[in-house]
Amino acid sequence: MKTSHLLLILSLISGLFPLSFDGVAIQSLAESPINQVTIQQAASDPLFYQQTNLQQVRIQQAWDITTGTNTVIAVIDTGVAINHDDLTNKFWVNPNEIPNNHIDDDNNGYVDDINGYNFYQNNTDVSDQNGHGTAIAGIIAAQANNGKGIAGINWNAKLMVLKALNSLGGGEYNNVANAIRYAADNGARIINMSFGTYVDSLDLAQAVNYAVGKGVIIAAAGGNNSKNQLLYPAAYSNVIAVGAVDGAGYRASFSNYGTNLDVMAPGVGIPSASYITHEAYASNSGTSFATAHVTGLVSLMLARNASLTPAQAESILKNTATPRGSATEYGSGIIDMPGALLSIQQASIITGAITASRTTLPADQGTYSQVTVTVKDGATLVANHLVRMRIEGGEILLGGTTVNGEVDLGPTNQQGSVTALIGSRWSGSRKLVFSDATALRDVGSLTLVFTPMGTQRYSAAWVRQSPYPTLNLNEETTLWVELRNTGNMPWFGSGSNSQTPFRFGTFRPMDRKSIFYHSTWISPNRTAVLEQTQVNPGEIGRFSFLIKATQPGVYKEYFNAVLEYKQWMPDLGIYWTVTVKTGGVDQNPSHYQAELVNQTASPTLTPGQIAFVSVTLKNSGIAKWNSLVSGGYGTVKLGTVNPPDRNSRFSVDSWSSPNRAITTGFEVAPGGTMTLGFNIKAPTTTGSYIESFRLVSEHIAWFGPVITWNIKVS
Repeated sequence: MKTSHLLLILSLISGLFPLSFDGVAIQSLAESPINQVTIQQAASDPLFYQQTNLQQVRIQQAWDITTGTNTVIAVIDTGVAINHDDLTNKFWVNPNEIPNNHIDDDNNGYVDDINGYNFYQNNTDVSDQNGHGTAIAGIIAAQANNGKGIAGINWNAKLMVLKALNSLGGGEYNNVANAIRYAADNGARIINMSFGTYVDSLDLAQAVNYAVGKGVIIAAAGGNNSKNQLLYPAAYSNVIAVGAVDGAGYRASFSNYGTNLDVMAPGVGIPSASYITHEAYASNSGTSFATAHVTGLVSLMLARNASLTPAQAESILKNTATPRGSATEYGSGIIDMPGALLSIQQASIITGAITASRTTLPADQGTYSQVTVTVKDGATLVANHLVRMRIEGGEILLGGTTVNGEVDLGPTNQQGSVTALIGSRWSGSRKLVFSDATALRDVGSLTLVFTPMGTQRYSAAWVRQSPYPTLNLNEETTLWVELRNTGNMPWFGSGSNSQTPFRFGTFRPMDRKSIFYHSTWISPNRTAVLEQTQVNPGEIGRFSFLIKATQPGVYKEYFNAVLEYKQWMPDLGIYWTVTVKTGGVDQNPSHYQAELVNQTASPTLTPGQIAFVSVTLKNSGIAKWNSLVSGGYGTVKLGTVNPPDRNSRFSVDSWSSPNRAITTGFEVAPGGTMTLGFNIKAPTTTGSYIESFRLVSEHIAWFGPVITWNIKVS
């Protein structure tokens, strides 16, 4: 059962209503009198005239300066309507992932993450069942000049969709934190987080610090409760905290404020895309939508200078904002889009030269071409600029390490150059495209041809392994095994970035889900990757991994080495006999019994009302009721029944999970009594409900009477 605390979305969406065409025409630039001064960039989208929020921050003057580049913006939210007409082709595409092949091609820990990932449900479905994320995406990057709907702030940005909130707008700290780390590790330059919580979280704070440390700029909503207190993550000093103003430039009545508030942006009656249909639009209010304005502006700022740090971006936003009132209520003021852009010196036009010691070489893993990239700004050699290489046509060896997709070669030296040694294990052509990552400019390309070598052979021999363990229930221990490479091809492991890593998996049968799975494993059937970066023929490689005892008994657990996506090694009969003792948990279901002493009366509630209920129970069996047993086995909780494990429509954040209202909280000996009290929240639909619970010793038995409340919602 999930035990992590819930993170509520508190940047509320309000005032939803459909936009409609009212017959007002937009004059095209071609129809303007030739003696008038006209702007150079204007959106011709049918609903652009309703986007007065963009006029409020002088968007057209900003578009005279730049309409943006293909900056990757991560939207952590309720998902996005991928098929919306105004968002088509606006999404980031993972360059190293093959769609729908059920393989983690880029080895980032996520399978088939083409446009992002669903962290709430741990799958690739990033669709939006709430509408919040779709509205945020539309404000930032809706397609401009496509004859449909609205215009987004950045005409060229790419949206990385990271779904961490559910259809009600709620989610968990760890899911949001994982989404933040994913964005930082997979190329996002900006993260938009239009949600928050008043309760700080170490996991959330650490994830934010990790992303900012990698140069990712984060904007977050201050909150919609008209409080002198900002939500987290907006309250963090290294996050851009955004409040909302109305169309007249005054702080919106709902907008939170406080000493950490940075800037304000339009947040009342904001038109954007709607998730309802592929061609729907709606108007929204909240600091969520103000935050999207700031994210869009930051992406335009990066188009001017891609090397801006999070601190520099925040400083520019604050220094160029239009002051409005007190710093507590308005921060530095309302964002000024052209003012921010004009304060940034535009990046130089970068060129480069590519040379190679040889362009044709054998794919023998030992022959390398020395490739040199020289970067210039006009005729001037450019030092200390990061050079990035994109590989097309398959993997290569970069200095002995297998790489594919995009990889950083490092900064240029004082002579403006960076050098790389490039070889291959596989024959064929590889096109290498080089760019100055600091200035976001391609500087040239090169094609290398690798000729075939002899037949490849992979095989292994057992050398030694750790002893057979005896564990108590929920205890952990480390197992290891050493294998010799008896083939003629190297094995690639930790840190190699190989598309064919050498891993240790469950066997007999292969890919079997192990009952000894540990959270440090790659997956329930892959314990670990080879510890060494590379093990050449004749050398010894080592696998080391943790196991966790979750069920008592004696088990013979088989494993084998696998060259992922290619072949298993011949069966070497590798196994451990694992003995698991009970560790003091009574496993006899008949020993768990309970009697009802009393319970609170059935409540009558209004929709959304929170109420407190309690029940007193006596331990009438001979088994002790355990509280918070490590790993959960034997922990006694009050769970939903009729049927068991049903997700309750009355659950609140303080529950252990949607189907576990509460844990005992302390041990209850036979003959002892306890009172379990917990909150329930009425659904929004009126009616009469029967809500039933029963005690459960996790993974052992349901027991005791069924406790029922007849709840009326009116």
